[in-house]
Amino acid sequence: MSRAVVLLATIALASTARAEPSDRDVVLAGIAMAPPMYVLGVSLHESSHALAAELVGASVDELHLFPPGRDPHAGVFRFGWTYVHGLSTRRDQELFYLAPKITDVALLGGFAALVYSGAWPHNRYGSVALTVVGTGLWVDFAKDVVLFSPNNDVTKVFDLWCMKGWRQLPARLVYAAAAVGLGFIVAHGYERTFVRDPAPTNPMVPVFATAF
Repeated sequence: MSRAVVLLATIALASTARAEPSDRDVVLAGIAMAPPMYVLGVSLHESSHALAAELVGASVDELHLFPPGRDPHAGVFRFGWTYVHGLSTRRDQELFYLAPKITDVALLGGFAALVYSGAWPHNRYGSVALTVVGTGLWVDFAKDVVLFSPNNDVTKVFDLWCMKGWRQLPARLVYAAAAVGLGFIVAHGYERTFVRDPAPTNPMVPVFATAF
């Protein structure tokens, strides 16, 4: 009886090993997850603006999440937009513009807690799903390093701080450093998803030698 149980367990383990998805399957799954991640990313970004406005007592006039298109108020193409009124102080405006970045950093902090611990999923589809989400959050944060449009959230904050032109350089360097640091966290997610842990090896007895 015990031999039969061992045999069945061995067959089950072998079947599980064969069922593990290949790198190609995982990549294709990640690509398939990109469109819903885009919708999730826009929703998080614009909803963060709206929530920040509500927290400081402002009113949300318009919250557009999908589809992307021409913003009828600004006359430019946008993936989403939020219009509010009632931001009475500079601090209110700062919180409103920076709210999506705060959301990105908070969620990437949770991502870091998973990727640097044993809580990271062993299922490769689960790990690639988390990595896709982490990538979307990082892109939303990091893109503002190189965006200088007057309509950009970070640029508006620099304007509130009276940083224009070259005066923005030190602040943008700090922001870029933060983006690089968060990028290392996301890169570790890709490493845990695609780089297999090496098979355990027998411990080696150290040999000491000298020569003349």
